[in-house]
Amino acid sequence: MNLTLKQIAEMSQSELKGDENFKPCGICGLDDVREGALSYSNNIDKPEAFKDLKLGALILPLAAKEKEIPFSGNIIYAKNPEWAFTLVMREVSTLNKDLKPGIHERAVVSPSAKIGTNVFIGANAVIEDGASIGDNTIIYPNVYIGKNVQIGMYCIIYPNVVIREECVLKNKVILQPGCVIGSDGFGYVFNGKHEKIPQLGNVILEDDVEIGANTTIDRAKLNHTVIGANTKIDNLVQIAHNVKTGMSCICVSQVGVAGSTELGNGVILAGQAGISGHLKIGDGAVVGPQTGVISNVKPGDKIMGSPAMPYGDFMRLNVIFKKLPELYKELTNLKKKFKFF
Repeated sequence: MNLTLKQIAEMSQSELKGDENFKPCGICGLDDVREGALSYSNNIDKPEAFKDLKLGALILPLAAKEKEIPFSGNIIYAKNPEWAFTLVMREVSTLNKDLKPGIHERAVVSPSAKIGTNVFIGANAVIEDGASIGDNTIIYPNVYIGKNVQIGMYCIIYPNVVIREECVLKNKVILQPGCVIGSDGFGYVFNGKHEKIPQLGNVILEDDVEIGANTTIDRAKLNHTVIGANTKIDNLVQIAHNVKTGMSCICVSQVGVAGSTELGNGVILAGQAGISGHLKIGDGAVVGPQTGVISNVKPGDKIMGSPAMPYGDFMRLNVIFKKLPELYKELTNLKKKFKFF
């Protein structure tokens, strides 16, 4: 790490109290403190927790200026300490920075594919006819890119990703290892037996989308499956054909979204939530973990349970559920006392 505290404060638009020329020896979390390193905390409710830390510098919220913080090192006051620390992490990270642009000799790239400038293509990657790769994009080894796929600038495609024909990735898209973009939607018609319906559409990933490891996003039957800009999808998620998400949605691990459902902007689907098909989930809605959604959700609603219900109702029912053995025992005693049958 070769950053001074002055540089760190400037890049994060923060206020420094201490030696502007001090260079932390590295970064660390408060659960594994390194002497002389830089760390951060959003929580200043217990200032005494900072007393014996041997850090070189600590990033704290602006409100810390109004408190007595018993920390002897340098302090950076930031509007959002986690974001300030994230900027430092980005600056010191070497991830993907040591890759030299070029096409590996064992990669298979169609002569009709269009490759931008400063593109890295690793060993055993396959890029089919008509595909296009934007500037500064990284294609790791063992990636398959199908015919006429369009990939924008500054994308990162990690190993063993499959992007099938005609799919579109805009700029700054990240695909984690093993995810599949554009697999066939689960569509069949019964004609004495289950007959496959061709899935002729594609998948569009808008700018700044990240897709987790081993997640699958199915191509549309006729039009587009669309993942909106800045949406983040965790590992092991299934997005079915013709689904459309708005901007800045979050889908946590093991979520399943059935076909033709639409998510508004800023929707959060917590782990293992299941969303039935052809529904509309309104802007800003929050779907709790393991929730089963079988009807439309209004904007801003917070729901939980299976079938889904308002979060407050779920919590009240959960309290009652825990008391059922006691209530059953009381009911049994009452039946005996009054000879109810």
